[in-house]
Order: sequence, then structure tokens, then C-alpha cells
Amino acid sequence: MNSDFDVNELSKIISTALDDSPTPIDRQYGQLGFMESQVIQSIFQAFEDRIGQTDLINIIKDSRIPSLSVQNSLKITDLHTVTHNCRKCSFSGITPELPKWNVTNPDVMFITSSAYIDQQASALFVAMLKATGFTSEKVCLTYLLRCPTRNVEQQYIDNCSHYLHNEIQIMNPKLIVPLGADVLSALFGTELKIKEYKGKITWLGSWPIFPIYSIAYILKAGASAEEDFKADMLQAYQFCYNKGS
Repeated sequence: MNSDFDVNELSKIISTALDDSPTPIDRQYGQLGFMESQVIQSIFQAFEDRIGQTDLINIIKDSRIPSLSVQNSLKITDLHTVTHNCRKCSFSGITPELPKWNVTNPDVMFITSSAYIDQQASALFVAMLKATGFTSEKVCLTYLLRCPTRNVEQQYIDNCSHYLHNEIQIMNPKLIVPLGADVLSALFGTELKIKEYKGKITWLGSWPIFPIYSIAYILKAGASAEEDFKADMLQAYQFCYNKGS
């Protein structure tokens, strides 16, 4: 067993998962270092041309966890076990299986609104990953909602966000890619229009956030949207690896 494993931390998460009593909601999400956003963004903008973007991203990534006021020593399997058995939203069934793509040290974490992704959407997403150069060893796909529902309601977001924040800390990716406005708004704790953020890096604490449209939207919008989606995926790849097309 990892000597850094914190039994108290796991017990606290288990208690939270089993406690269905109402609790005050703080949607500023300081757990991800929300208040550090402007500082980190200023540092990144000041040094990206001097150090090189890829090296600077790696420096921020490597120093991220020790610098946070809320640290996390859980294993991803422990977190997923707790999440899988959570009953805070009082659904009769068990939560969906959590991502099988999770790796020990991903470069990029894609976040969809729920676990329900149809075959056509999955095929498009995998095709775009391959087309832009991402490999399965460095990609993590996870969900905003851990409940067996497609309805993105604030109650479910409040109950599930704690698990997502812990997952982000444990996986410690170079880049976080929210797929759709629901995920983007949930990360920042306020309603945002994705068209105002798409294709841009926006910092949340020390986490670079690169929002793109949801796969469901891309499929509805047609071929031109698919080309735009591919361009966004390529930009995400270049941010992680600083490589040209």
C-alpha cells in the first residue's frame, strides 16, 4: 500500500457519498484553486515565449499538486469505488461504469456531461483522437455526472462535482477539455456560453481549460462542424505537445 495513502481522506469521501442530508453548496470550487486563476494565467503569458510553452506546461503540471491547499493522496481505483456506490441522488439503480480509459498519468482529460455516449458519437470521438495524434496511453475520458441520468440538473452537478474535482487532482493532466457548455459551466460554477470560450485556453487555478462543443452537437451540426471539431482537437494536441500540424 502507498505510504502516502490517507485513510481519513477516503473515509471522509465515503461519508459524503452515503450522506443524503442537504449540505451548503459552494459553487466557487476552491478545491481546484479557483482563486489562483489570474496569477497562473499571468505567469503563463509572461513566460511562454521565454521558456517554451511545452516546458512551461510541464513545470506547472509538476508543481500543481504540492502547491494546492487541498491535496489528494487517493488512488483512482479507490475514488471510483466510492463514486460507483454513491447514493446521494437517490437513484434506484447503480451508477454507470466509470471510465475505462483512465490512465495513470494522462496528458489530457476530456469531460463529457454524462456516461451515456452513443455508438456514433464514440466512433467520431475516437476517430478525431487518432486523426490529431492523441494516443490511448495519454488520454482520459471522464464524466461530469456519475449518476444514471442524461439530465444535467444542478442538484446532480452539486453532488457529483466533488468526485470530478478529486479525479482531476489525482490524474493531474496537462490540459482539461470540457465537451459542451454544461461541463464548462459546472467547472467554473456559473453559466457560460461555450462559443465565447471555444478554441481558447482559460485558466481555472493552475488548470488550463480548453472548451469545445459536445459530440452530440457536432453530429447534429454536420460536416463543417466536424472539421471545426478536428481543428479544435488539433489545437488541444499542439498545446500539450507544442507540435505543428
